[in-house]
Amino acid sequence: MKQTWTKSPLCLTMALLLCCITTACLALHGFYISLCISILLTLGVAYAIYRYILRSARAMAQFIWAVRYSEFLSSPIQGCESQRSLPPELLAEMQEALEHYRRNLQKKESRPQYFQALANHIDIAILVYTPDGTMEWMNEAAKRLIGSNTDNIALKVPKRIDDLHPFHSELPGKLYKLKAGDLSVLQIKRKDEHIQLALSGMEFTIQGRQLIIASMKNIHSALDSQETEAWQKLIRVLTHEIMNSITPIISLTELLSRQIEELKGDEGTKSEILQMLQTISRRGNGLVHFVGNYREVSHLPQPLLKPHTAQDILQDTLQLMQSERNDLQLSLPRNSLCIIADKAQIEQILINLIKNARENEAEHIVLSSGITSTDHPYLRVADDGTGIEPDVLERIFIPFFTTKPSGSGIGLTISRQIMHQHNGNITVSSHLGEGSTFTLLFPSI
Repeated sequence: MKQTWTKSPLCLTMALLLCCITTACLALHGFYISLCISILLTLGVAYAIYRYILRSARAMAQFIWAVRYSEFLSSPIQGCESQRSLPPELLAEMQEALEHYRRNLQKKESRPQYFQALANHIDIAILVYTPDGTMEWMNEAAKRLIGSNTDNIALKVPKRIDDLHPFHSELPGKLYKLKAGDLSVLQIKRKDEHIQLALSGMEFTIQGRQLIIASMKNIHSALDSQETEAWQKLIRVLTHEIMNSITPIISLTELLSRQIEELKGDEGTKSEILQMLQTISRRGNGLVHFVGNYREVSHLPQPLLKPHTAQDILQDTLQLMQSERNDLQLSLPRNSLCIIADKAQIEQILINLIKNARENEAEHIVLSSGITSTDHPYLRVADDGTGIEPDVLERIFIPFFTTKPSGSGIGLTISRQIMHQHNGNITVSSHLGEGSTFTLLFPSI
């Protein structure tokens, strides 16, 4: 591109050179009057060049200042003095250079903001810290996980990873030892939920500073889902094989029973054989009914998810299950709580939990709702019954497991399966002699 703004300094230089030559010629030939005029003209052109250089230097200083401090509100083109002294073409190119620099700077500044917004949006807790334990940054998920539901200022705004000790006693030590590719699991118990955190990390260097990124993801629901899926596959195989084996046996016993009645012989012997065949048929039908109950676990209908208020669900359950003992109570928050759920399926879970509480000699059962520290709405059934033994507590959601003589062991299994289909979870806490608390956790809206 041809730079036309060079014409002005070139013309001033040529004018100064011409004036100098003219002055020298006049002085050589003795034209003193004309010499004086030529000297004055030469001085005028020199002063004009000086003013041009001075104003150009000021404009360049302003240009450099704008680049250095990223100040684009003022530029060389806005100065009236610069407009009079510098060619418009030069001012336009300087302004274009500033605009180009401003656009590139905005792109570079927008990238960190984009990635920071992205990191704040994901539900994985992310911590950035130095090897000596200085906390550099943590996303919103980490702040909610670590600093929520606590009055500990150090946890809300941790400056060092040692400040995380109240959250979990082993976490600072694991963070200090964390290396790229490491993976460990932390068990955290809270009042309203149980959390299993998968801790992993990576290392990187930026501007000569070594930093470590640690991520903590709640894998409790994922592990429960995989466990439930494994049980479902096992139940499908078992029920299929049992049904295929029992059905022919029942059919053969019914056929033999009819044939025995038509045979001639000792009536006492025939009667004994018929009784044995009837026993086989009766036990076979009982086993078919028994297996049919377990097929419900692996053939639950998909929930019809709709918005409901926790108040409506709990009040309808209360009206349905209230007894003469008047042992059911409601404890609802002041503000209405919305839950996306299949109302019929959730009510079935609540009914099952209330029946279990009454069977465990509960005299007071409280139905409540609220929001956890991680913004998950929940429904809760708490009782003052006999409680659950610790070794039993670990197995109550396992299919076929029951402590009741006439129980089938599928009530809580179905309840957990229903909650998984709602993308939620069901947790339990219990103490012997004090009662049990079941919490139905739903996805945050």
